[in-house]
Amino acid sequence: MSPPRLSPQQILLAGARHDFGTFLELTFALLNPGVVLAKGWYVSAMVQALTEIADGSNRRLQITVPPRHLKSITTTVAFTAWMLGRNPALRIICASYGQDLASELSRDFRKVIQSSLFRAIFPETASSIARDTDNQVRTIQGGGRLAVGVGGGVTGFGADLIIIDDLMKAADASFPEARAKAQRYVDETLFTRMNDKASGAVVSIAQRLHEDDVPAHLVNKGGYRLLDLPAIAVRDEIIRLAHGKTHMRRIGDVLNPERESKEVLDQIRLDLGPRVFETQYQQNPVPVDGDVIRWDRIQFHDDDLIDYRTLDGRRKLSRLVISWDCADSEAPTADYSVGTVWGYDGACWKLLDVIRVRLAFADLLARVRSERKRWNADLVIVEKASVGPAILDNLSRDHRCIGEREHHAPNCGRQAISPRLGKAERFAAASEPLYSGAARLPREAPWLDDLRREMMAFPKARHDDQVDSLSQFLNWMIGVGARRLTDPRRDYRRAT
Repeated sequence: MSPPRLSPQQILLAGARHDFGTFLELTFALLNPGVVLAKGWYVSAMVQALTEIADGSNRRLQITVPPRHLKSITTTVAFTAWMLGRNPALRIICASYGQDLASELSRDFRKVIQSSLFRAIFPETASSIARDTDNQVRTIQGGGRLAVGVGGGVTGFGADLIIIDDLMKAADASFPEARAKAQRYVDETLFTRMNDKASGAVVSIAQRLHEDDVPAHLVNKGGYRLLDLPAIAVRDEIIRLAHGKTHMRRIGDVLNPERESKEVLDQIRLDLGPRVFETQYQQNPVPVDGDVIRWDRIQFHDDDLIDYRTLDGRRKLSRLVISWDCADSEAPTADYSVGTVWGYDGACWKLLDVIRVRLAFADLLARVRSERKRWNADLVIVEKASVGPAILDNLSRDHRCIGEREHHAPNCGRQAISPRLGKAERFAAASEPLYSGAARLPREAPWLDDLRREMMAFPKARHDDQVDSLSQFLNWMIGVGARRLTDPRRDYRRAT
């Protein structure tokens, strides 16, 4: 006897039980009656990435996507309902930037699991709801879903799956305290509730807001698969979709041309401004053009293959200066001490190296001395801040050959710098030598990308120590000190 034939409705419900993409379509229709879900390829990409979380082939996922692209419905509402439907013993925490938003998404989730559609797809879970409040659902199997905002308590609720959905408002992203609060909440509250650190899963979905936001914090931990979906593609890439399909995305391709065409995105860029557009729509918190300096106007040199630390290389330079911006800490979150190395070839100053370290005073002094010797420097300039005065005092003794003989440096002077302008004003004033070619950066260097990111993000970057060292040198370079140093008629060593 052949098995009874299933109706199309029964086939659809059975498909939704096993296929998250099908369940998402039904959920969207339930929450948005009469609205047709635009089946863009990016939705399939998110479905595939979440399916890998469901089947255990991935345990850490980060999705970055522009606003209004179904990120919350897909992850915080539909995916949590589907996961709990398949396993009513699963425990899920969903965190958003505020309790009001968390509660709103929780209401959508509850609307789904209270529906006849959900009961038809997952009858066991639907009949096992033991607690159903505004922010918490529990099942008789011990599973459930808890909705919290940043700072909300999760005591007594362990998690097998944590969903982090936009843990910060755009208006708060520029405040270091707000960013630190969100990061601490992730580390000290959410992650401590994981039932099994080895098998528990974390999904973060957000629009980028700052180079030091929660998505950056999670990526820095390592181990996260990143599905990055900028509104306009900035690279060629092949993206995995559901059911074994792929999508080839080319540079310049628009994410959702039916909803937001290139013309619409151009208008959004004008309305929001380039920085906000690059951050929230392009998932790039460091825009191509910075607030203070234009990268496309900077002049470069082509001496990448010359090693100026060798005797032959050093002879090509008439002067060499190291500019230090000093800090005094080894802590992982502390500011860096940065030294930028500049060589003068008779025509322009060239940036040759960037030294970026976190060291306590004694080790920092040793590094300043070793770089001075390694480069055979003519002058070391140091800002009179933090441990700068102590560094300068030791360099002065070295120049006068006082103290341990191994540190004597009679041919290298030292210059104290006391800034009279603010950081942004100093950096803006220092831009002209980079534009005119009087000072040049290398076209290639292992540290160049980090330097560019900091320069473009300034003054909103997490760190600005490279910028401080750079602008310190450039402001010195356009002053009388540099003219004296490069004047062959003067004995520059006596002047220091």
